[in-house]
Order: sequence, then C-alpha cells, then structure tokens
Amino acid sequence: MQYRNSTLVAAALLVLSACAASEPPPATPTSIDRVVASDVDATWNALIAGINGRDFEINSMTKESGTIRVLVRSAAPSQYVDCGDISIRSKSAEFGDRSYDFPAANTARYLVADERAAELVDVERRTSLNALATVQLTPSAQGTRVSVATNYVMNFRTREFGNNIEARSFDDSLNFVSLGRASLNEEIRQGSKTKTVKVECQPTGELERRIVAALG
Repeated sequence: MQYRNSTLVAAALLVLSACAASEPPPATPTSIDRVVASDVDATWNALIAGINGRDFEINSMTKESGTIRVLVRSAAPSQYVDCGDISIRSKSAEFGDRSYDFPAANTARYLVADERAAELVDVERRTSLNALATVQLTPSAQGTRVSVATNYVMNFRTREFGNNIEARSFDDSLNFVSLGRASLNEEIRQGSKTKTVKVECQPTGELERRIVAALG
C-alpha cells in the first residue's frame, strides 16, 4: 500500500486558501460559458441570492470585476466527481464470502476476512471533496456572459483495524480543474492479500450546473 503523509492533504487545502486570498484568474478551460438575457446587476443579484445552501457557500465576491467565488464541500462527492467504482471480493471458509461495490469517490466501511490472521479486518475508507468555483460575469450584447471554472481537491484516507494484522494506512489527494482529470493508484485489501486499483477522477459537471441553475 502506498504510504503518504497527511501533509499532502493540508497542502492541497492551502492551494484553495491561496486561490481565495489572491483572487487569481479563473482556471481554464471553463465548464460552463453561456449568455443570459439579464444585465450584469440582475445576474449578480440572482446568483448571490441563489447560490448559498446545501454544500455551497460564497467564499468571496468582487462586484467591480464581476467575480464570485464559491466554496463547495461535500462528504458524498460522487454527485460532483466521478472516480469510477471499486469492487471488493473477500472469500473465507471460516467467515464466509463478502462482496462490496461502491463509488470510489464516496466513503465506505467494510469487513474482509484475513485467513492468515484468522480475523475479520475492519477497513474504513473516507473521502471528501473541497472545491473552489470561480464565477465570472461579463457584459455582452445579449445580456451577461456567465463563466464557471472550478478547482477540485479530492481527499482519500484509509485506515485498517484488526487485532492480529499489521494495520496499514493510505492518505492521498487529487487536484484537477473543470473538464480535467487526475488519477492515483490505491492498494485495496481484499483479505490477506491486496490489489492495486487505479482511481481516476473527473468532474460530473453537476457542481457548475447547480451554480448556474440559481439564475432560474
């Protein structure tokens, strides 16, 4: 199993903080770039009124430049990020057969039989999403151009629990932008043995669509 220091996760979160503090230009390419019929002021007011709620929180806004930054946190990231699926098969004469299938983007907890250790190993795999979406409003002849670009940070943390095993851990994170993707290799316990799974994440577009949906 790959061993990664938790400082990688902290560093990824610092990237988001730096983005909010220095207000850099939006990440490219944007996932949504559309023109609405309302003027900039009306579009701005509609977004401010409609964005907050659920997983969304306005992080900063600068009306002079038409920029709104939205912080998105989710403990069930699969609605916003597709990381594929993970399948686990544990076979044991003593503890029975166990099968698990779950989205790689989401948290899961499961038991697998380690016959060499003669016990069930408790595996807790936690994930979380932190994303910073930059909404840019610019005047156009037809009304207002609305562009949304997002920086994503997916965090992965796995812990094993058992009395007779050498417990292992996994900490890592992935960084990617709208229309982008990133991947890592994760070693998954299936019993006394492990298998390597490639986890590749990309946005579903739902995050950006929800922001624009605030316009009605």
